[in-house]
Amino acid sequence: MPVTTLAGRPAASSGRIESNFRRGLVVASVLTILAASCYFATMLWARNELAPPESVVAAQSLMLAHDGTLYYDLNRYPYTVCAYMPVFYLLEAGLIRIGVPAPLGGRLISFTALLGMIVLCGKLVFLYTQDRYAAWCARLFAAVSPVLLNWGSIEQVDTLAYALSLGAFYFYSRHRVLGEGKLAVATALAVLATFTKQTALAAPAAIFLLLCLRSGKKGLLFGAAWAGIVLAGALSINAALGGRFLADTVFANMNPMSAAKLSGHLIQMGGATGGLLVLAAAGARNMLRGPASAPLVYLALAGAMFLATAPKIGSDTNYQIETTALLAVCAAIALSRLRFFELYFAGSKNWVTLLLLAAAVHVAVGCRVAMNTALFRAAMDKLHSAQVEGLQPYVAPQGGLVLSTDYNAMVRLRGRLDVEPLIYTLLVSAGKVDPEPVRRDLERGAFSTVILGQDVFAGENVTDLEIGTLPPALLQAVRKRYREAARVGVEGFETFVYQPALGASN
Repeated sequence: MPVTTLAGRPAASSGRIESNFRRGLVVASVLTILAASCYFATMLWARNELAPPESVVAAQSLMLAHDGTLYYDLNRYPYTVCAYMPVFYLLEAGLIRIGVPAPLGGRLISFTALLGMIVLCGKLVFLYTQDRYAAWCARLFAAVSPVLLNWGSIEQVDTLAYALSLGAFYFYSRHRVLGEGKLAVATALAVLATFTKQTALAAPAAIFLLLCLRSGKKGLLFGAAWAGIVLAGALSINAALGGRFLADTVFANMNPMSAAKLSGHLIQMGGATGGLLVLAAAGARNMLRGPASAPLVYLALAGAMFLATAPKIGSDTNYQIETTALLAVCAAIALSRLRFFELYFAGSKNWVTLLLLAAAVHVAVGCRVAMNTALFRAAMDKLHSAQVEGLQPYVAPQGGLVLSTDYNAMVRLRGRLDVEPLIYTLLVSAGKVDPEPVRRDLERGAFSTVILGQDVFAGENVTDLEIGTLPPALLQAVRKRYREAARVGVEGFETFVYQPALGASN
């Protein structure tokens, strides 16, 4: 009598279905590698910023490598704020010192962290399911996610921070599932994550909560160790820098919130991770029973952190990285807990097998976005190069002050920022920075060049703070003492160059 499966089909037929499914995973993996190659190639090739934060991070890493300073006084030149913790900058500054140019060094750090994150997603899922197909899917879901690929190839602190967070949770999970004594490693990685980005708190919070639910003593020990090291380290750095560390990373980092920003985040995240959201939601109830509830707790806390911080003015999709990675983990665990693979290989008509559509949509969206991103990056790099070439005659590499909303040009032409207009304007508006020193310097023509994205003589002030501008008093000083020297760029990507008028003294 032939062997049958739980759906009543012959075992040989089930084997063919599994073989075809495995071929499908191979095809999806190849497509994912091609998608990742689009990001990797443009990451290596692009000479200009791939995203606005890159230029700020590059400038601060260059200034650290050359001047040995990272956190600056809010009321002295340079008026730039290092909004993040020091680990990423120290790594990139080290690469700069051995000859790796910025932003390439920072991009390589991020891409290495991305690879680690993809590997950890698979390891976490296999640890909680012992299912090789689920682990394969987790790696695939993470590796094709547009948010992870984009920020994993950009010079920004987030990917490294959340790779370290995921590593901390993985070693905690080995303690939870296998009973291994890995909590010290988890604590060290959680501390490093926090000293990479100060909002990398979801992982230590999840570990603390999950430990307390099983053993209050272990939970308190972990919490005390993590919090004690972070607090002692932060206070020591702050004391050594005369208060500049906390002024930059905490007080100057409290940007205004915007409901429109959060709405935009949610719409974008729904489009990029909709398939993963469906999978994770479908299996959430099944995951709540047993050890697999732990990643779900971590996801919930990461989602809460995302909702609390994403509305900030100036935020970008990098605020979605941790939640997206955990959605990849939970979606794959959900498939295993729902017995998707068993049912699908058996040829079952159960609704669970329809979840394959959600997984396929996620891969398809990721591949489509990858091609669009490669084309967009190539076009923008060409525009930025033309912009830098057009601005070069007006920007001296050394000496003199330059005020520019084009951070990319400042990094390419000067390797530093004298004033970072976005954060400067926000801090002036919040009363945390005195605008008088810069206003006085503008009125006496001390800035050899002022580069803005607006025609200051048109009589209209920019109201969108995310579009580079200056406080009204400083714009008035530019109108009073400067003349338009040039307009660089094409319509819609135009920059206005101003230089001191006759009678302005340097």
